[in-house]
Amino acid sequence: MKKALSAALSLALLVCLHAGASAGEPTVLKVGILDGWTGFPTKYIVDQGLDVKNGFKIEYMVFTSGAPANESMVAGELHCAIIGGGATIPALANLNAKMIYETNNDTSGLGLVARPTLDCTKISGQVEKYPKILGSADTVKGLDILGPNGTLQYFAALKYAEALGLTTADINFISMDANQAYQAFMLGEGDIFAATNNHSFTLVQDEGMVMLADLDTLNCAATAQVVCSDAAFTDPEMFKALTAYVKVLAEVADTMNGNLDLATKSYLDWVALNGGTRPESVARAIMATKPYYGVKATAEREFGKDLLDNFVEFFIMTEQIEPEQREQIAANVRDDVLKAAGLKK
Repeated sequence: MKKALSAALSLALLVCLHAGASAGEPTVLKVGILDGWTGFPTKYIVDQGLDVKNGFKIEYMVFTSGAPANESMVAGELHCAIIGGGATIPALANLNAKMIYETNNDTSGLGLVARPTLDCTKISGQVEKYPKILGSADTVKGLDILGPNGTLQYFAALKYAEALGLTTADINFISMDANQAYQAFMLGEGDIFAATNNHSFTLVQDEGMVMLADLDTLNCAATAQVVCSDAAFTDPEMFKALTAYVKVLAEVADTMNGNLDLATKSYLDWVALNGGTRPESVARAIMATKPYYGVKATAEREFGKDLLDNFVEFFIMTEQIEPEQREQIAANVRDDVLKAAGLKK
């Protein structure tokens, strides 16, 4: 009897010790990040040990676009991911995922790049509502714009034409793949190139082209954001880890915005790590816009407004979602994590 009692007590002690060790381990947060400039702040957090210092441990997977990250969340392989609006809208509309934090302005440099010989590049201040855009209705009407249809570049072209009082009938949008459009533009085809920042900064800085307008100057900024699965959002332990992650991301955002050299190097190192290249001048130009939303910016921003006003409009315009899905999307823009992190009141 005594031996049995002793064995039972020993077993109970082992169970307690195992439970105590487990309780002391940080919660693992599985995060999807992209191979571009939205991804490296998370890598910085891991490299600096800021996750473990704040009671959680990041395991990240790298993606080239947001849609596969959504698939991994559905499969339970990720708790959350930092993705752009193009992947966020279907995640919120169809997967009941939750948008919990805006990480950065994702549209800096996404706009209309024109040849410097065009008259529209020499005219400014024609539209009171958009004082920073160049061009006028007369100088843009009838021009050929190269770019991929059904994308944010296409959306930028439509918003630019609209800002000048033109319609789609007044411009010639010639649809082609982004890289194909870039090559065609460099070979002298078209008047205007609807570009992302993968091409626009290089064209302006190195080729002498002129940015007529981008989504920022058209008041159509879009964001990248942390989107989490409903399962992670409703799990108390994972909610706590998400809260810590968002708080650290906001603090690192301020670090990157405040140190151009560090941000540029971190960006270039991240691109190289993922097998890519980018001119240092382009990386520095992007980082100089201070694109990340830090602690103060997050507190002051109207959370979700850019996504709901701009991306949802774009998705409805291009018939990728139904108008009635807007309500479901808005319901999944949740500030609970921001409030728990002290980033919103």
